[in-house]
Amino acid sequence: MSSYLQTITYFFRLPWHVQWRTFLVQIPRFVPLGVLKVTSPKGPHPFLIALPSRKNNVIPIYVFMPPKPVDLDDNGGETTPLEQGHWKVPVVLDFHGGGFIMGSPLEQAPYAAMMSRELGAVVISVSYRIGPFHQFPAAIHDAEDVLSAILDMDGISKAGKVLRTEIQRYYSMMCESGGSKSHSTTHLNDKTTITLDPTRLSISGFSAGGNIALNMAISVPPCSDTLPMSPLSGSTPTDPFSHVLPPARAPTILDDPAQPWPTILPPPQAQPRMLPLLLFYPSLDARLLPHERPMKHLPNALNSDDKKPQKPKNPGLFSIMGPTYLPKKFRAHPRASPGLVDPDMVQKNASIFLVLPEKDSLAVQSDVWVDKMNSSGWNGHVRFGDGREGDWDGHDQKESSVLENPENGGLEVWHAPGCTHGWTQFPEPFLGKHAKSERDLVFARTLDFVKQEWRKKLPVKNLGNRSEVMRPLRIPSQFNGLQ
Repeated sequence: MSSYLQTITYFFRLPWHVQWRTFLVQIPRFVPLGVLKVTSPKGPHPFLIALPSRKNNVIPIYVFMPPKPVDLDDNGGETTPLEQGHWKVPVVLDFHGGGFIMGSPLEQAPYAAMMSRELGAVVISVSYRIGPFHQFPAAIHDAEDVLSAILDMDGISKAGKVLRTEIQRYYSMMCESGGSKSHSTTHLNDKTTITLDPTRLSISGFSAGGNIALNMAISVPPCSDTLPMSPLSGSTPTDPFSHVLPPARAPTILDDPAQPWPTILPPPQAQPRMLPLLLFYPSLDARLLPHERPMKHLPNALNSDDKKPQKPKNPGLFSIMGPTYLPKKFRAHPRASPGLVDPDMVQKNASIFLVLPEKDSLAVQSDVWVDKMNSSGWNGHVRFGDGREGDWDGHDQKESSVLENPENGGLEVWHAPGCTHGWTQFPEPFLGKHAKSERDLVFARTLDFVKQEWRKKLPVKNLGNRSEVMRPLRIPSQFNGLQ
């Protein structure tokens, strides 16, 4: 109760221009699930689980159950989705966008339902904590805790047990009722148990969610030198967009920013199967607010001879509201700006699919990150889609079991000409013919990419890590969240 009162007190001490915007951007989180009958008619539709988290928090997660198994092993190999009386299902962990101040898993429903149908996967979309009621790194903590529950194959932790119990309970209910029109289970009458298979895991994220998705696959070294002031400093900022939390609410605290912050993913030695990391127009560098970013449309952002001046921009919603989640003093922290992390700190078995729309204020920072990754050996196909000679069309690719770079999973880039930030999540009536076509193409490639990568394994002998034992799966303790 004291925490609730503290949150209310904090909110009403914020400036009025932040308060009324908060009411507006929170509306999507209160839309009823029934709207999915219109926005995502094909289904499946999700059910909700209140997942236990650190410091007695609860994370709402939206779980999409696959209508039927999908054979993902076209080469007739190791395992099939059905074995030993169990339905063994892959997992897709997804994070919505919204600049850490808005957004909801409901906007992900068409994408999540598609991934569930076409991959035969359980898709988990996370309703992570956002500003102004919560501050960095709350969203990353929530993401880590959900990922920990997925990786906890034996249900040792409370979250891992709740996740598997609730999924099994829902599956049993579906089997007993015979399923629905879009979710028939008659083909699974003899399969009474559903089992999550985190050896086939994919992590996806859109915009701010892409930031979180990349965070799940990186390790951060000690980074106190990147923070210009102490996390406990209460000095008044000169930046009008950097809010100081009132004394009644504890300041934004990293438990110890001088300590390393490793990924909770098991090392490739313990899990050599490729991890498809799907980043849709991710936010990679938070050092500049949206109205401060250089705005160059791709492919102009790739043209070093482009000297065309830019018009100054006025602060918009995300420049005004963003600092309520991420104060200025933390913008350069590698977990806030994962694009600043050394490519060697990216999980080696992460195979990255990066989607970059041409008309995006994030175009420049995305291009800088791609160059940084490429120069460190993270290479892959690049699709521009503008008709240039030799441009890869995203389809005509002969799959090989041999990785182009045996040292890591590689980076594939999909440029989307004529498309804007967030276009893949726009309702279909708001999309033009070109945008619809481009979305169909990129989602088709997304599905193929995941299937192809799940069939590959990274040769671990070249990674220099002799540990062959999976480290214990537990909720990390070195960063215990907000006080």
